[in-house]
Amino acid sequence: MSKITYSVPIGPVHPSLKEPMTFNFEIYGERIEQVNLAPGDNHRGIEFMGMQRNPIQIIYLAERICGICSASHPFAFCQAVESAAGIEVPERAQYIRVIIAELERIHSHILWAGVAAHELGFDSVLYLSWRAREEVLDLLEYLTGNRINYGIFMIGGVRRDITEKHIPRIKKTLE
Repeated sequence: MSKITYSVPIGPVHPSLKEPMTFNFEIYGERIEQVNLAPGDNHRGIEFMGMQRNPIQIIYLAERICGICSASHPFAFCQAVESAAGIEVPERAQYIRVIIAELERIHSHILWAGVAAHELGFDSVLYLSWRAREEVLDLLEYLTGNRINYGIFMIGGVRRDITEKHIPRIKKTLE
């Protein structure tokens, strides 16, 4: 029996996509054998804008690459600069960075789980997940002053501390 592979294109404009991207799935039976991704119109010239700025300004630019993952990009940028410059980040600042990054990861996963549920027709799961996500975003705002574009990362550390007074709220939200 000969192998028949189907090509299933999705995008660049599709109701389930939140960004203009194209996915071309090569499917054999029920198995996805290959996915080709084309980012489409996502290029905004951020690399060029970064060339026109100093490292401190690039942190703010990196935060705006994505509103959902506005900690990941400045975190990675700061780590790259620190590594290149031989800057040692204090242990406490490293912990705070990880806390913020993990809270962002949690809210991002909750968001996309809700979106996936919506795409499958389970809107009640979407609403429940978004309520949980709001609690995490409220905690991020409490810790950083902002719900997105946290403004907490800086080369060599963080701009704000997490103190004992923050611990009960963190524990309550994570429960």
